[in-house]
Amino acid sequence: MRLARRGAQLGLLGQLFEAARRGEGRAALVTGSPGTGKSALLRAFAQEAGRAGALVLNASASPAETDLPSGVVGQLLSGAGPDAERHHRARSPSEGAAPREEAEKDPAVLHEALRELAATAPVVVLVDDVHHVDEASARCLLYLCGRLAAGRILLVLSGRPRSCSGPPPPLPLAELLRHPRCTSVPLTTLDGDGVADFLASPSGGAMDLPTARRLAPDWHRFTGGNPRLLRGLLDDHRDCEPVRPSRPVAGTAFRRAVTGCLRGAGAPAVSAARALAVLADSSTLTLLARLLETPERAVGPCLDELGAIGLLDGGRLRHEGVRAAVLEELSAEESHRLHSAAGRMLYENGAEPATVARHLVAADTAGGRAGPEWAAAVLAEAARHTMSSGGARQAADFLRTAHRTGGHEAAGLLTTLARTEWEADPAAVIRHLPGLERSLGTRSPAAVDTAGAVGLLLWHGRPAGAARALSEPHDPDGAAESAAALAYVYPGAGTGPFPHGAAEAETGREPAGGPAERRDEAAERVLESIVYDHAPPVSVAAVLSALLYTGETGRAARWCALLAAGDRIRATPARRAVAAAAAAVVHGRTGAHDLAAGYAGRALSLLSPGAWGVAIGMPLSAAVLAASRRGAHEEAAALLHVPVPAAMFRTRAGLHYLVARGHYQLAVGRPKAALGDFHACRDLLADWRLEPQGTADWSTPAAVALRALHGEDTVCGDPIAGLTEAERRVAVLAADGCTNRAIAARLYVTTSTVEQHLTRIYRKLCVRSRLDLAGLVAARPRP
Repeated sequence: MRLARRGAQLGLLGQLFEAARRGEGRAALVTGSPGTGKSALLRAFAQEAGRAGALVLNASASPAETDLPSGVVGQLLSGAGPDAERHHRARSPSEGAAPREEAEKDPAVLHEALRELAATAPVVVLVDDVHHVDEASARCLLYLCGRLAAGRILLVLSGRPRSCSGPPPPLPLAELLRHPRCTSVPLTTLDGDGVADFLASPSGGAMDLPTARRLAPDWHRFTGGNPRLLRGLLDDHRDCEPVRPSRPVAGTAFRRAVTGCLRGAGAPAVSAARALAVLADSSTLTLLARLLETPERAVGPCLDELGAIGLLDGGRLRHEGVRAAVLEELSAEESHRLHSAAGRMLYENGAEPATVARHLVAADTAGGRAGPEWAAAVLAEAARHTMSSGGARQAADFLRTAHRTGGHEAAGLLTTLARTEWEADPAAVIRHLPGLERSLGTRSPAAVDTAGAVGLLLWHGRPAGAARALSEPHDPDGAAESAAALAYVYPGAGTGPFPHGAAEAETGREPAGGPAERRDEAAERVLESIVYDHAPPVSVAAVLSALLYTGETGRAARWCALLAAGDRIRATPARRAVAAAAAAVVHGRTGAHDLAAGYAGRALSLLSPGAWGVAIGMPLSAAVLAASRRGAHEEAAALLHVPVPAAMFRTRAGLHYLVARGHYQLAVGRPKAALGDFHACRDLLADWRLEPQGTADWSTPAAVALRALHGEDTVCGDPIAGLTEAERRVAVLAADGCTNRAIAARLYVTTSTVEQHLTRIYRKLCVRSRLDLAGLVAARPRP
């Protein structure tokens, strides 16, 4: 077995063996930090000694058997075979006594048995992890070590360095480890060239030498040259096949290797590693000592031991992979205790709120117990700071913990939490909607963010809850904005002008005191807040509705440029999705259907259908319309299979979804289905007492559907050309407002005949009322 950079140590052990074979017994102590390859060195030497004709006896000490008397000696004697057993029975004073029991009473038992065996062949005794040896076995090994000079015996022990942390070993073991006959064979971590040799060796990575040398610097930085860590990293590297990453990946095998190294370290070093993992970048010698509740002078040896293993770099854990492995081994109780202590300590030292908050969240997750009185305020402040830098998900973590520990501030924190979660994933807000409705319905001053709470209810299709809350508002200013948004997004749920004159655009009337351009400026201001700031859901839903509904605008180029800037700045997932949806709408309005399709696809990929709530009608309508215009009928059909909430059809987004679906039905030759969608738009507008405007104009495509439905007779452009002459006369008079009795008198027919004609007319023209009939008659070309 070839070991990377261990040739010198194997050579030294070989020299000691040759001396022992000549009758000059020797002893060696192989020392090294956990993971440096002590056991591998002993196995390699055992193979060489066995090939040279030696009798090799192996034993391994274990922490679990430290209290088992003569456990290691028992392993050695049982491995020696029947000769050792016969020798033991010949000198045993009590019939049937076990060798291990005799060794416990007489330390010479092991020496005598080995001396007898060495008469026929040199004997190599290997004891791995000798620092865990039981006291009786340590006494036997110490006795043997002092009597090796005249025998063909080589004793090889392996253990931790003397400088490791932890309590001093018991006296027999301490004497054995510093015995003058023991030749020291130290092992250290590998340097960069050693890592390259490891990666190229058959027992290591078996890579070609150029690849090994190319990877060696990164792998050395990642592992500190510790062979055990290198093997774990190599296993993870192989698991990445067929695509192996160029940079190291800390996977399951690497984390197991870290854990194994720590189990071989002293208890104080393990505690130090855990404290370092908890403090992370906040770690200093002073804070580390305070968290460990130990003097600073006692921390140094622990750090030295961890550094010798290769787990540290610059006094801190080498990277996040090592930190994650250490934290995985913490019990929930220990994690809660350490993070709680670290959070309090950093808070008292004036650390940044986000730094303290991370520990409060970790402690809450591990322990599930309420934090200190100051925790909610610190968590809320940390969330504000984190949110301003685009960390929506972490801010939501902070606020969830604050809400659980917030006491009387819980209602206000719930709204803030829900709005923050909306930024990262609007679907996560659904679980908070009942609580938001309750908080809005209370008379407590804690529920002050009316606009934010109402906006979330509107987004997720709960206008009734929003309307109830606005009947007795706690925040008049926020209630005014919320009422306007409610009336605009859900026209049938309330009344009130949309802020800054956007509502007047609904009916085509100019806002009082200014031109129609004011509505475009209002939309532009909200678009800027979507792209650059944190627009509340109220404004988002309303401005997208405005973009869908208003007439042609001269600001389309400016809006497109503004929304394109959203791709170049940091933004939360929800705002990126909303900006993409707005861009799809604007480009669709200007006829750039390829661009509209691209932006709509991006919007739908950034958020799931459930996350969009009722606003899903905005990107879907733009995507379906763009696909229909481009002739991509299969794509449009797939988009129309995306599930939408029923509440969407009570919003302006639902109105435009129906128009887009109607255009698709026309494009694939289904005029009757198309007419149903266009008439559904007509009925919604009638119920809302609104006039069609911009892309919500249903009448023109409805006329096209009628012509297609009734064939060539309508090609002339007369929507009632498909009727009989008698039916046309009845239709014209009915459209003029004549009653059935008046029509009967004018045409000299019975009232029953007029009613029968109207029934057939309604069926042929797919209309439901005289108002619809009047619209079609008015669309007839003039003679």
